[in-house]
Amino acid sequence: MINIERLGVVLESNDELEAKFNAGMVLDNGKVHMLYRKGFLGKRLSDSIIRYSLNQIHYALLDYDGLLIREDSEVPVIAPGDDSDRAGCEDPRIVKFEGRFYIFYTAYDGVTPRVAVAVTDDFESYTKLGVIPTLVGDKDAFIFPERINNKIAYIHRIEPDIQIDYFDSIEDLFDKDYWQNYEPHEKILLKGIHKWENIKIGGGVPPIRTDEGWLFIYHGVSDDRTPFCYRVGAALLDLENPSIVLSRLSKPLLEPTEGYERYGDVNEVVFPQGAYMKSNWLYISYGAADKRVALARIDFNDLMNALKLKKVEVLKK
Repeated sequence: MINIERLGVVLESNDELEAKFNAGMVLDNGKVHMLYRKGFLGKRLSDSIIRYSLNQIHYALLDYDGLLIREDSEVPVIAPGDDSDRAGCEDPRIVKFEGRFYIFYTAYDGVTPRVAVAVTDDFESYTKLGVIPTLVGDKDAFIFPERINNKIAYIHRIEPDIQIDYFDSIEDLFDKDYWQNYEPHEKILLKGIHKWENIKIGGGVPPIRTDEGWLFIYHGVSDDRTPFCYRVGAALLDLENPSIVLSRLSKPLLEPTEGYERYGDVNEVVFPQGAYMKSNWLYISYGAADKRVALARIDFNDLMNALKLKKVEVLKK
């Protein structure tokens, strides 16, 4: 059994007309840097779903135990700037890659969500690198924290599956010719195969290197609750060829059970985006009910043992 401890809500707005949620985070030099999505109330689509009129990305600093030190809630670090993201900048993931921090987030133009990339060296100044020019909606994206066979491995989600692609450079991510004739079905890494992920799945936390493979935390969406339910899953990818899935848990790591996870601007949601290791604990940041940021920690050995058991089962088939 995997030992999971909920640490509760880290960030939450006191204003009913805004939300702070869906935060990526990264540990660097003893500091836990967090980037979270701040949304302002727009249109209510139903009793349990709200569409925000504007989304932007803000910074927060946590200590090594996941306790909030400060948040910069007044001034965004990444905000809408042109037609490509005029409706919002959403759901950041942070990857330290070759000495810099790359931020992958959703740029929403009001019609189609696409992946955008920014970079920072110090979490003080940020530079937008652009929007990846897919012809269809794309999100839940990030790269691996190191090159694999001298390639940059890129995970993203064109519904309903998770894709993986390989590039020579960050600049190549923005190659219009590459995406012009892109066939997502040829690049599938994971499909939803369990009941708790029967609608769609998407990337969650940027991959974490372990001795057994790349630990990949993702989310799955199902129709077994109203209006749907987001849960957290885990898989293990091959170190040398992450297109190979070595193992995958059949049950979710985390699902909405607490009030702050079940009820908010979108009910029944736990949405993972960031993680770091402390001792034997894997700390995971997640959006709770599209209203607040929460933390949980998972016993790393328990998780890896469960994945290794599933790996044996897979190999026997």
